[in-house]
Amino acid sequence: MAFFLRSATIQVGPLRYDMDDGFYFEFEVPFYDSDQLVTATFTINNLSATSRAGIQKGQIVILNAGYQDDMGVLFVGQVAAVSHKQNGVDWQTKITATAALHQWIKTQVNKTYMAGATAEDIVRDLLNIFGLEIGIFELVEKVEYPRGRICSGKLKDVLTDIVVSECKSRLLIRNNQIIINNPADGVSKGYLLTPNSGLLMSSDDSDTTATASQQTSGSSTEAKKAEEKTWKRQCLLNYRLAPGDLVQIQSKDLNGKYIIVSGKHKGSPTGNWLTEIEFKLAK
Repeated sequence: MAFFLRSATIQVGPLRYDMDDGFYFEFEVPFYDSDQLVTATFTINNLSATSRAGIQKGQIVILNAGYQDDMGVLFVGQVAAVSHKQNGVDWQTKITATAALHQWIKTQVNKTYMAGATAEDIVRDLLNIFGLEIGIFELVEKVEYPRGRICSGKLKDVLTDIVVSECKSRLLIRNNQIIINNPADGVSKGYLLTPNSGLLMSSDDSDTTATASQQTSGSSTEAKKAEEKTWKRQCLLNYRLAPGDLVQIQSKDLNGKYIIVSGKHKGSPTGNWLTEIEFKLAK
């Protein structure tokens, strides 16, 4: 796409910067289909002295990016670190921000649940403490605790134990939302990725493992390898692509349904404007 079609805004605390208004900033936002927190990096050029002084640890950071008339949220988090560097008359501000930083890292819990409590009841109660919006809540295994359950320690560790280890479910934070569902299912479904819709050519397009993997059901070892196999591709920056999404990919050698396991959004006014995804064959 032509450079002039690129559009992005970043909000840091009460201040909002618009790429369309001439602010030069770059961003890199990785993502993962796991409970690993996203840490994004931003570089903003030539902020005023007042703006530089106003950026503080813990402030909300919101990034929207895409194209004219088609932007979406790529990141919501909090400032974890900020630095400023002068080069002649120019200033460069670098910001590191982490999703749900305070809630995920610092929140402690010490609660005892009565006999007969279910995992669903406990998790819903703990999520009220967490304070993030619930996007999807679908536990794979409906666990009950006949003798009750003690939940003590970091909230993130307690939630991970119950949701992932005990209920065999996905636990994911996406744009300030909690996602809990079956790891084999997609979070969002139905996006078609082709060269016409932004898929870029890759040197890996000669890989035909996807076709072979669909014919290995007779061998448990080969089937397991097929499940673990992943591919990597690049496309034009697409805010709709996120961890856990079920996508249909049609390219020279890949044709099927896949689940995104990780990736990265990268953007600048005149350089990269890409989304990189790593994906596996959907079951």
